[in-house]
Amino acid sequence: MVPLIGIGSIGAFTAGDCVGKMALETVAAKEGAVAAENALTGAHLSLNYDEIPHAVFTTPQVASVGPTERELMRRLNVCACRTVPLSMVPKAKAIGETRGLVKLVIDPHTSVIVGCHIVAPVAAEMIHEAVLAIRCKLTVDDLINTVHTFPTFSEGIKLAAQAFTRDISVMTCCIG
Repeated sequence: MVPLIGIGSIGAFTAGDCVGKMALETVAAKEGAVAAENALTGAHLSLNYDEIPHAVFTTPQVASVGPTERELMRRLNVCACRTVPLSMVPKAKAIGETRGLVKLVIDPHTSVIVGCHIVAPVAAEMIHEAVLAIRCKLTVDDLINTVHTFPTFSEGIKLAAQAFTRDISVMTCCIG
């Protein structure tokens, strides 16, 4: 988390590109709201940039939130990840769009979801489930126990969670 409060002795409040974090319009807007709140009320609000998603609108799309495996290793010296190829997601198979993957990054001490990285036709839509999981500190079991609509691309996130607890290559398509 980076507080958007006083910088130097003059107490400047900043937002957008000058913060030097994520150069996205949506992030700049949120930084501006936080900076204004801090400036006007004396609050000490901050943003957790690990909870902010980003996407690249290629074909397939690429979307990400939270640290990568490498970044979590730098932070904790330990990491647990599972990657599910899109070819294992029933919806992807049904429509013939199997290029891609879903990767979940968790804190291995707590099983809390800390990152998600997706390459899929609708990755920018899928990433929001992971954003909420990270923001609400959900665990692998929380995602596993969430009922997903069948067939959808977002089932890939549930499959990635299930991959922490079982061999998903031998599961039937709708196993809980």
